[in-house]
Amino acid sequence: MYTSSMTIYIESFLLQNVLINFCLLRLVVITLKSKTNFFRLISASIVGAGFSVISAIFLSNQIILNFLKFACAIITLVIALKQSKKQFIFSIILLFLYTYALGGAIMNLTSTNYYTSFGIISASKFSLELITTLAIVVTYIYEFIAKYIKFKLKTNNLIYPITLYSKEKKIDLQAYLDTGNFLNINGEPVIIVDLKSYLKLSNKNLIDFYLSKNDEIVANTVNGSNNLKLFKIDKIEIKINKERKTYFNQYIAVSPNKFKDLNYQALLSPLNL
Repeated sequence: MYTSSMTIYIESFLLQNVLINFCLLRLVVITLKSKTNFFRLISASIVGAGFSVISAIFLSNQIILNFLKFACAIITLVIALKQSKKQFIFSIILLFLYTYALGGAIMNLTSTNYYTSFGIISASKFSLELITTLAIVVTYIYEFIAKYIKFKLKTNNLIYPITLYSKEKKIDLQAYLDTGNFLNINGEPVIIVDLKSYLKLSNKNLIDFYLSKNDEIVANTVNGSNNLKLFKIDKIEIKINKERKTYFNQYIAVSPNKFKDLNYQALLSPLNL
């Protein structure tokens, strides 16, 4: 025997189903990168919730109920997403997988089961609306994190270790390959280095840097458009995979502005590779 201590109202049941459907559709969208928008998702969620209410009130036959659930899943996906037939098949599979996974999680979070001599009593821990709303928020956080990680992985593939030598000093840096940067002097590529790294390499202070009368070069890079001071150093080594590429008597341009990403302190040109 199974009894429940919680009374469910139609409007509450409808709201819960809208939130759950929206969360499930968001998970499918994030996984498959399907084309959609908020209006399509919320419309599909409401339609799906309407099916759930009709099923709960008017249907008791399990076969018809399961058929209606499957038809409801197809209709909500058609409303919510723009996709090919192949993507649609994957969407159906993912929707049911996420449904069972999310359903189990919600049941675990929202109810406590008490075993007695006359059966099982289920009592609610938290509001289902609260749990589903938090789940939706988590999908947005997850999407943001996934995009950030993807960007970082893409960026990291374009970062190379370099070593700058000037007189008896050397400094190891991380350099980002700026594919739009073809800065050069007489065909020789120029590496752009941040100010902090240059001061450390040259043993100069900020006043010495700004008072120096060095030539300047106009640079249009991922860090913006700037007039940069030019300096010549003894040697530059670039580690590409397991090999090292060496340039002697090379010019470097020093950027007084901080780079947008702190993962690197220099900008390479495709000419360097």
